[in-house]
Amino acid sequence: MAVTEMESGASQFLTTAWTVVRGAQETGEGTNRKRCLDFLCRNYWKPIYYYIRRRGLRHDDTLDITQEYFATFLEKNFVAAVDRERGRFRTFVLVTVNRFLTKQIARRSRQETRSLNLPVGDDGAEEMTLPELSTGETAEDVFNQRWAMSLIESTLKRMKEECAGRKTKYYEAFRLFLDSAWGTQNASYREMAGELGVSEIDITNYLHRGRNIFHRLLRDEIRQSVATEWEIDDEIEALKEYLRR
Repeated sequence: MAVTEMESGASQFLTTAWTVVRGAQETGEGTNRKRCLDFLCRNYWKPIYYYIRRRGLRHDDTLDITQEYFATFLEKNFVAAVDRERGRFRTFVLVTVNRFLTKQIARRSRQETRSLNLPVGDDGAEEMTLPELSTGETAEDVFNQRWAMSLIESTLKRMKEECAGRKTKYYEAFRLFLDSAWGTQNASYREMAGELGVSEIDITNYLHRGRNIFHRLLRDEIRQSVATEWEIDDEIEALKEYLRR
């Protein structure tokens, strides 16, 4: 499926992983292949940045190495080696990052990083604050946490677009609930109702519908990055675990 078939007006390119990987594996220099590669770079930039930073590197060095990884990813056509039957795409990414990072650190003192115009995350040029590590937490845990957050963010974008119009309150109620759950104190239904100017009964109904829409879209997002249907539930459980840490 071409990227242009998935875009509409101001809509973002929201389909992830295997649909995009297949587009990135196309031969030639077509527009669809370029957009797919750009999307993969943007979608995995933050998880990779956080992962490398957690290995003890400073921001500037991490930024350079992250850029260098993507330069090599594109130039060496890493994506051509991806095989859906061999496992999750994020596992492939982490394996290639580890191999690249080992070699890059070894050469770091003898080699200057190339300056290339690459697609990066919105915060790529600015130092990002690293969350505190929990006991026993590793750099790989941070990578997976950023993957989980990116997945939530992309699902929320799809939900916002799908709920535009008459279903807007479904999205707004669910977003309030989610923000409250991730905050220091959960908001009551009464408080959320007051925020949206609706009744508590309305909030209950909106949240029920909003959760259903979000869960459906989340499963659809994950479906693009696993080889079999039964892996979706495993990924959702992994996502919950990463977000609890």
